[in-house]
Amino acid sequence: MIKKFEKALKEIEEGLMKMADLCIEQLDASIKAFTEGDKELAKQIRKRDNEIDLMEIEIEDKCVKAIALYQPVSGDLRELMTAIKISSKLEKVGDNASKICKILLKSNVDGNRKNELLVVMKDYLINMIRNAMIAFKNRDEKLARDVYEMDKRLDNLYEQLYRSMISKIIEDPKNLTLATEIIFAGKYLERSGNIVASIGDRVVYMITGERIKEEELEEEMKKE
Repeated sequence: MIKKFEKALKEIEEGLMKMADLCIEQLDASIKAFTEGDKELAKQIRKRDNEIDLMEIEIEDKCVKAIALYQPVSGDLRELMTAIKISSKLEKVGDNASKICKILLKSNVDGNRKNELLVVMKDYLINMIRNAMIAFKNRDEKLARDVYEMDKRLDNLYEQLYRSMISKIIEDPKNLTLATEIIFAGKYLERSGNIVASIGDRVVYMITGERIKEEELEEEMKKE
């Protein structure tokens, strides 16, 4: 029974790692498509989003079956519940990559979309995802906490992007549509950063049984 449960956990873990890898591929390709104005690539990315959706369903199904069959408690139960949460959050990251492509596909603007800050944000977000999944796989509490904190840097990058686009609009109102599209693309990356940060929070919960958010609230209450 124990070996079967361990096998089920391993399959779930492997499924999550593959799902994360696909999300990373989708994010990377979405910014490439957006900045290069490649609508054919954008269409491919939109279609492939279904694969991520199916992965989430499969992982959740395996987790529910494992809970029903083996009735795990304590750490094992937290691990399965965390796996369900992570799959749900990765699905949202995949959705955001697809939404970036949707901006391009609906656009009638042919201007230059090359933007260094967008690429920096994308690379930083991908690094967050990789670290979050390493933390999950290795049960690394410190790394999970680092992932949670990394989101602040991504927020700052988005603020820089936003201000630079507003400046372009002020310089020339003709830049309005393209600058707005770049702002929205950046916002989807920033939202994904929030989602990945919450994966770090969940991994900490899986390891310790405590949430980072709860710790922060307790600290705030002490200050009052």
